[in-house]
Amino acid sequence: MSISARLQVALAATALTIALAGCSKGASAPATQPGTPAATRPATPTASGAATTGPASCTADYCVPADWDTAKASTPLAQIPPFSEPLNLVISAQSTVSLAQLQAALSDWKTVTTTTSASVAGIRVTCISAEQASVTARGYATMRQAWRLGGCLHGNELSLSGNENHVRLWNQPVPGSRYGAWFAAASYETMCIVKDGQLTTASAHKTWTALHPGAAYHCVDGGPGTFHVAHPDGYDDAAKDFATAIATAGKAKGWQVTQRVVAVSRTGQAGEGGVPFSDSVYVVRVIA
Repeated sequence: MSISARLQVALAATALTIALAGCSKGASAPATQPGTPAATRPATPTASGAATTGPASCTADYCVPADWDTAKASTPLAQIPPFSEPLNLVISAQSTVSLAQLQAALSDWKTVTTTTSASVAGIRVTCISAEQASVTARGYATMRQAWRLGGCLHGNELSLSGNENHVRLWNQPVPGSRYGAWFAAASYETMCIVKDGQLTTASAHKTWTALHPGAAYHCVDGGPGTFHVAHPDGYDDAAKDFATAIATAGKAKGWQVTQRVVAVSRTGQAGEGGVPFSDSVYVVRVIA
């Protein structure tokens, strides 16, 4: 072999060594700012090369989600900037009652969707808006179900007085569990409007709101444009009352319902309209 040929072989071997060394280096995960929208929040590479923002560890009741807050959601109102909401209740993976059975037992909690609306006091409003959360290894996903106390029509009637409670629900498969865990984001809300540039209650301006349906929105109790007396903390109050509703419904069915409150690490401390939320999460187990 000529000197030139030997030199070409040596250079090729060196290049191959450098290339292999480069391939063996794991890429570091990009930093994620709290509250990054799901569409832009980066996934974390795993050892297998698959990207995931999923659970890190599991308990008997659920696997710890990538984030205990929802992804940021935008609003049509400049007075309410994009916000995240807390996952503040978990229906345990150890439950032997399906979500459908539980909803039937609750009876007053009706399914609502993002594609339906209702007319309340002449005001046309959408039943629910879509939000995303990351509770599985597949990353962020839109809620699987949404329930409103009283359904779309009566629920929106309740919103005129600040007594409308609703939950968005995400399912998390858990090894050994038939139904998996269900994560809920619960909140009490008031139907609010923007009038003269300020958020205020829709009930104080029903005729005006009926003529300006685009100005109507649902504000979380405790924030601007809401009633504060009954539910000063729209997030924590809603989670507590939903847990109580499950316990009451379960008792009527003869089911065993237990609950505990755990403290979690959140990326945010306040939700829609700056309403604060705690690090508490209700974990409810329902055994038939």
